[in-house]
Amino acid sequence: MHTLQHHAIPGRLKIIAGKGGLPVIQVESDWSQAEIYPHGAHVTSFQMNGEAPLLFMSAASEFHTDKPIRGGVPVIFPWFGAREGLVFHGFARLAAWDLVSVVVLPDGSMRLHFQLPSDDECEVDYFVTVGASLTLELVVTNTSIADFTFENCLHTYFLVGAIDSLAIAGLHGTRYRDQLLAAEFTESAESIRFTGEVDRVYQDSGATVEIHDPALHRSIRVRKSGSQSTVIWNPWITKSQRLPDFADDEYRHMVCVESGNIAPNSLTLAPGEISQMTVEIASVPLD
Repeated sequence: MHTLQHHAIPGRLKIIAGKGGLPVIQVESDWSQAEIYPHGAHVTSFQMNGEAPLLFMSAASEFHTDKPIRGGVPVIFPWFGAREGLVFHGFARLAAWDLVSVVVLPDGSMRLHFQLPSDDECEVDYFVTVGASLTLELVVTNTSIADFTFENCLHTYFLVGAIDSLAIAGLHGTRYRDQLLAAEFTESAESIRFTGEVDRVYQDSGATVEIHDPALHRSIRVRKSGSQSTVIWNPWITKSQRLPDFADDEYRHMVCVESGNIAPNSLTLAPGEISQMTVEIASVPLD
């Protein structure tokens, strides 16, 4: 933790011992607060002043260096889902990321630059800007002499008032793969609603998605660029009971709206080529 302390800024940023003894970075902007664990470069909290948190965190999450954190914004890279003999959802969310720099921007926002320990294939930079919104930028540079193919995803968990009153807009007419049925469909509903487990990968869409949450009287907007996939997930009852780091009834107060490039939308970079994915998360009062 002492290696991080030189980034501390009085009244703006401090590093303390977090859950499980892992270091956590606490950030204060003019509008909001956030917490980020270097373990996984994982944003676990973002909250506008005077409002409810935007991000959901499981009370059962395990904070260990060999396990991912459940909730917040896991960084999924360089693959999504299962790979035979390899860690689920890639190694980035288990890695100890380096905090490269912290900048106080002229508007009072805080911008943190994280970097994944380098390897022979790529360089991965992650910029987290805490301000009137939460902006996340994942930048991948191919540093090898061959093409580099990968998937990425910001696996964002949102706190909601009640899953059964929630409506998600912005994906009407979009093709998706239903992971539960192992089949593809086109979204016919104007708004996605929840009456059971949902696990869908929407393809070929860079659209802004809105989470309309009447129970908390707000709408959360997920605006993105450099992303052609959107994942919608809620584990519902049976899946929640199977997850060891997720409480049985927490499905009622969370939904994942994830931005990335998955499966047919995976990315291939030529040597020296750069990919940038940006996701901006903000809330507005629900009309």
